[in-house]
Amino acid sequence: MKIALVCPYDFSRPGGVKSHIVSLSKHLTMIGHEVKIIAPNINTKSVEEKNVHFFASSRSLNIGGTKIDVNIALKEEKKGLKKFLEEENFDIIHYHTIWNPFLPFQVLRYSKAKQVATFHDTPKSAFVGKWIMPTVAKGIFRFLDQVISVSKSQSTFISRFSKRKIHIIPNGIDLTEIDEITPKENTRNDEFFQLFFMGRLEPRKGVMHALQAFQKLKMKYPQMKLVIAGDGDGRKEVENYISTYHLKDVEMLGFVSEQEKFRLLRESEVYLAPALYGESFGIVLLEAMAVGTPIAGYANSGYKNVITREMSIGFAEPGDIQKFISCIENLIPSTERKKLAQHGIEEVKKYDWSEVSQKVNEVYERV
Repeated sequence: MKIALVCPYDFSRPGGVKSHIVSLSKHLTMIGHEVKIIAPNINTKSVEEKNVHFFASSRSLNIGGTKIDVNIALKEEKKGLKKFLEEENFDIIHYHTIWNPFLPFQVLRYSKAKQVATFHDTPKSAFVGKWIMPTVAKGIFRFLDQVISVSKSQSTFISRFSKRKIHIIPNGIDLTEIDEITPKENTRNDEFFQLFFMGRLEPRKGVMHALQAFQKLKMKYPQMKLVIAGDGDGRKEVENYISTYHLKDVEMLGFVSEQEKFRLLRESEVYLAPALYGESFGIVLLEAMAVGTPIAGYANSGYKNVITREMSIGFAEPGDIQKFISCIENLIPSTERKKLAQHGIEEVKKYDWSEVSQKVNEVYERV
């Protein structure tokens, strides 16, 4: 089949949806499909993937504590998008976060292909989750041939007002690729107990909770270190907190490459995942599990799709920072970390893209 995957976000920027699309494209190609990606026309020179086709200029708006990309094809780009869809004549167009305006709607309007959509996002407020998302989803469903959600928890926010069948297919992870790009040698030459936080520096991702927990633990465990990878509008607040409380042994790296990310994950004693809400699944947990790094964080509704009984020793209720600190301390003994490392390596195998892509392929075959 000839398939287009539609990404509504800046494809040059790291992100869960982008990673999902890149890996799905790779494995669908391995199955035998011809796959192309449609994405907004931003920072195209820094995109390494060769099968991406760019349409629509984009702007980022800060809504509800997180950044939303708004993109639309106008004038010549609009003509180019219509011509591209006509010439390619795709069998299936697969949208990811279809309601992120406006490029997906334009593709939907101009395309004559079968339409499939994967819903990734979890609402940032109870009102949005209870009323807005299910209302909008019901309206969009009538244009779609098949609907996918990345988790049972996410599906509850789009199914409230509809009896439409929703396929639950989790996010995948490419274990072979991770093994290939992760450095085999530990290059750390210090004696620190390293905590690692990775994510956008915004309130809902919990970077300030990571800092506050580190501040408390540092007094008790002087040989502890915190590494922060990521950037965002909250960077100034993070820097001010470090300066105000004279925190030592905090390293801020900004955005890091995929290889660097997995090096840091493997070389850290504990990965911190204190996202408070708005997570639909928990791909970052799978990445840590894949390299054998124990996790301490908050058991938000999205992460609960991944957390097993064995892993629960490292998770607190969202916002309970004292329990979060205790969870980190639970993972300080090396015996506990070794046990969780082995459990994670075994558990993550069921999320490998070789398995997940076959489930997506089965959905395509239905249409």
